[in-house]
Amino acid sequence: MTLEVRTFTLDLETREDGRTLYGMAIPWDTPAQIGGFVETWKRGAFEGTDPARVPRLRVHDHESLPIGRAMSFTDTARGLEAELRVSKTQAGDEVLELIKDGALRGLSVGFKPVQDRWDGLKTRVERIKAKLVELSLTAFPAFPDAQIMAVREEEEEFVREEPSVRPRLTIARLRI
Repeated sequence: MTLEVRTFTLDLETREDGRTLYGMAIPWDTPAQIGGFVETWKRGAFEGTDPARVPRLRVHDHESLPIGRAMSFTDTARGLEAELRVSKTQAGDEVLELIKDGALRGLSVGFKPVQDRWDGLKTRVERIKAKLVELSLTAFPAFPDAQIMAVREEEEEFVREEPSVRPRLTIARLRI
């Protein structure tokens, strides 16, 4: 089975500790052109996912150590919201600095499809159920609504920003 990835836009809010990111991992019912088909995620697609088992990677690098992990997932009407911890390591510090500088603007999910609903021409797919394998920071978005909305900092309150970047597509298939 291959691992599929989808990349999304980041925008930032700030949270208390400076190492916790908060944002939209997957938007529900938002069509996106993925290669030769249109993909839409359905609410509940990642139901039952244990956040402690979902590592945080840099650009889907399965060979390097993770830069953190997911702390919680919340299935909202808009999509799957995630709280993500960035570890206090050199790699984690570099990633946080790139996010704060606005240089790193993509959030990507690595998943394995479990249940899909395709149209007759195989041009549209609804993702009904999938296994969330990892979350990565990348440079290019696919869905404008999936984004980091917060970095936790001690002094600052939450400030939500609207996505400002048009979606771009990043697709990769990795064998595991």
